[in-house]
Amino acid sequence: MFAPLTRFFARRPDPDEADHVFVRGVTVEHPRESRSLRSERVLAVCWVLIVVKCIALHWLIGAYAVPIHPWWLIGPTLVFATLCTWIYWRRD
Repeated sequence: MFAPLTRFFARRPDPDEADHVFVRGVTVEHPRESRSLRSERVLAVCWVLIVVKCIALHWLIGAYAVPIHPWWLIGPTLVFATLCTWIYWRRD
């Protein structure tokens, strides 16, 4: 049992086989997930709700004289909604 094992470790590599021993490159292609119509509808509905919220906030802050600029609330909402939408569209 040990004789073949010692021969395996003691043998010298053949220079002609040295190029074939290593992997030169591997390419793996993942199939792109198809677009989900349901997810796109949810995104569209969420964008409509975000626009309604932004318009309502702008009007409410102006109508009730709240001492804050409306873009302090609208800006982050739009930034994060854009980020989420961008991540959805750029997914693999």
